[in-house]
Amino acid sequence: MSTSRRKTFKNIPKLAQLLRLKEGDAHSFDGTHIHYRAIGKGTPIVCCSGLGVPSFFWKYLESSFKQTHQVVIWDYRGHGASEVPKKMQHSTVEALVEDCKSVLNKLRIKKAILTGYSLGVQVIFEFYRRYPDRVLALIPCLGTYGRPMDTFYNSPFSKYLYEAIAFMGTLFPKQGNWIGRFLMKNPFWYQLGGLLKMIDTGMANKEDARVYVDHILSLEPEFFTHLLQNIQEHSTEDLLKKIKVPTLIVGAEYDQFTPVWIAKKMYRSIPQSELFIVKKGTHAALVEQPELINLRIEKFLRERVRAS
Repeated sequence: MSTSRRKTFKNIPKLAQLLRLKEGDAHSFDGTHIHYRAIGKGTPIVCCSGLGVPSFFWKYLESSFKQTHQVVIWDYRGHGASEVPKKMQHSTVEALVEDCKSVLNKLRIKKAILTGYSLGVQVIFEFYRRYPDRVLALIPCLGTYGRPMDTFYNSPFSKYLYEAIAFMGTLFPKQGNWIGRFLMKNPFWYQLGGLLKMIDTGMANKEDARVYVDHILSLEPEFFTHLLQNIQEHSTEDLLKKIKVPTLIVGAEYDQFTPVWIAKKMYRSIPQSELFIVKKGTHAALVEQPELINLRIEKFLRERVRAS
């Protein structure tokens, strides 16, 4: 190893100390251990992921903001390094909100900017419903306010297909898991994702997509099914007009999971909100065009959010 590389590695602990890296577990309301990572100092930005999405997907945002903010990334229950809940009835959006609160409490964060990706949009809106005094601003990215399968691929039939799949998955969880593994682990999985417009294969890093596939296939099937069913039953649509904090809504032009009209509807509903549409972006725009998204977030925070 060269002298310069040895110096770089020796400096990593010093850099981590300078940026105040914190990593550990918070105990949620039902005793479930929730893993978190916090780095940087300044006004906290708390990141809430999508269903089955590893916290690794926030690496670009963390890299961009850790010099000016405390960036908090945490694993949902049943995801990553966090525990699966002992009771399946605790596989809900509301439980994820309580998990988020437990992380904030552990880090002694009184108020934070909340950003959510996909499912994380429902989580941050529900968090605001329950704990509005702890929210400085909201940044919902590439997600909806509720019942996501009703608008999946912008089709009126998607919710019926979901109901059929969920029913079969409940009756035959092992077989459903096998089918999922075949669809996501076949030799052409990346090309299939591009063909279905789930990801822009020309802009996204293939390794980022591989991490996502490996992570979602590692989830416990019964837990995943219970959580997915609750997500489909959950909605915060009634909350939108009551939001009183600065809000930046990020949508993507070619998002098939949450069509762009949903972002526009949220923009019309949330008072004094801002809207940013990622041109040619898909549901994976967070890792396809991270620099563009981070620049827009930086502008929003600079103009609309007071430091705390």
